[in-house]
Amino acid sequence: MGLRAEMQQSEIARLRGRKSPRPSHGLRPSHNQAAPFALIEAQQGGLRIVAVNSAGTQAGIRPGQRLADARTLIPGLDVVERDMAGDEARLVKLAAWATRFTPWTRAEELSPLAHEGAGLFLDISGCAHLFGGETALLQDLLTRMNRLGHDARAGVADTLGAAWAVARHGQQKISIVKPGAEREAISSLPTTALRISQGMADDLTRLGLMTIGDLLGRPRAPLVARFGAVLGRQLDAIIGARAEPVAPEAVRVPARARLLFADPLIALDGIIAAIALAARDLAGELDNRQQGARQLRLRLYRVDAELFTFEAGTSQALRDADRIAALFAEKLVPSGGVSGSDIDIGYGIEGVVLEACAVDAMGARQKDLTSGPEDGSSLEELIDRLSNRLGANRVMQLKGQASHIPERAQVAVPALAANDFKESDVPPLVMYGDAPLRPIRMLTPPEPVEVVAEVPEGPPRQFRWRRMLHAVTRADGPERLAPEWWLPADKEAATRDYFRVEDGEGRRFWLYRDGLYERETDAPRWFMHGVFA
Repeated sequence: MGLRAEMQQSEIARLRGRKSPRPSHGLRPSHNQAAPFALIEAQQGGLRIVAVNSAGTQAGIRPGQRLADARTLIPGLDVVERDMAGDEARLVKLAAWATRFTPWTRAEELSPLAHEGAGLFLDISGCAHLFGGETALLQDLLTRMNRLGHDARAGVADTLGAAWAVARHGQQKISIVKPGAEREAISSLPTTALRISQGMADDLTRLGLMTIGDLLGRPRAPLVARFGAVLGRQLDAIIGARAEPVAPEAVRVPARARLLFADPLIALDGIIAAIALAARDLAGELDNRQQGARQLRLRLYRVDAELFTFEAGTSQALRDADRIAALFAEKLVPSGGVSGSDIDIGYGIEGVVLEACAVDAMGARQKDLTSGPEDGSSLEELIDRLSNRLGANRVMQLKGQASHIPERAQVAVPALAANDFKESDVPPLVMYGDAPLRPIRMLTPPEPVEVVAEVPEGPPRQFRWRRMLHAVTRADGPERLAPEWWLPADKEAATRDYFRVEDGEGRRFWLYRDGLYERETDAPRWFMHGVFA
């Protein structure tokens, strides 16, 4: 696995144009991080501190403190008004960015009353070994968070509650609780580590219950009777007696390929090469499953936590790596390009994730005895490329429907979804003799024409269409089509008599008389419905 990653890095490095500088993007706080800094909010009693950085904490500033009191300690304290909506949006964005480590990520709910702020929940089960272990993963995570301007802490435990507690109240910036050692790790932590309100924690303190260990050693029933069921639930959750899974923001996908880079890719060619490598891995995964992708999603992780997402669909199940890569290569153009989706590479792309969001069963296909198995045809490839370049609803394909009315006999559906159309709904066409000719091009809707014809059921002798008079030299018909009376839309419809006619210059037309003379109407109307090639 390590050798393979080195080969991938080598191939991408070969295509890389230049060394990228480290980012100094706008996400980094403008203030000096080494100086005391705090967020303030207007609350009852005036402006109060709601969050403070490490330098401020060391200087004695505390959340909940009045700003006036804080400035008696530090007269020049740098403060900014709290932005709850901005914080929530930023947290959701960070959760999406964290999917570079694991797809199971979730942003913690941001409470306006909480002074500790909010964090991210990551389920790294089965992912840590890809980054060199849990410690290496957390170090990498915190390093990247620090580059983004966040002073973060991290904890790992078998339960979500224990991980939250040691991350916020542990002695180290990175805390890892060994499996089965949750009680020992959390016993000395304050009761606020249970994720309960500050008021409940203060009440427990007045009773002499200072730590979680004090609560775990007491009978549960009296505690619940006095403080409510929430205290019991939090105690059960932190020791694993109650399940508390990480419900991810992202939907689980059947197959995924991931590439992460020590140095960001800053050249478009390098990014496209990385996508090709990811497509190769994804195709291998799909081949093992005997499946093909119908919906694909590409995620590009920029170094400043900006996430670019591209989606592509396929007309048939697909697992050809080159075709998968080609679908996304066409979408990537530098900012200001004339086609595809703009992408601002900025200071580089540090991760590529390619996912098969929807799959179908797919076996090997072979055209003849001498050729090898193939996944598709050139027509399918053309449909995929056009649909993903122009839009799925701009490349249409005609499919049959159960109706003998010409304009209803076919329906245009997106070519990507044409194979999902239920053709079994169309009954087999029963004909006696040769099937009647239909023009290749039909007019929608049919256009009215002025006709001179024999009554009651004779063919046209001449007709005027689009201001031109046509004398009919040959005529074939009528082909009578009754309305579909069982449909509500056809209750008042009339019978149609279709004629194939030819004028003196050899042009052939498809006309019909709407209504039977003296049986359905005294003045039937005529319409032009198509032109033969």
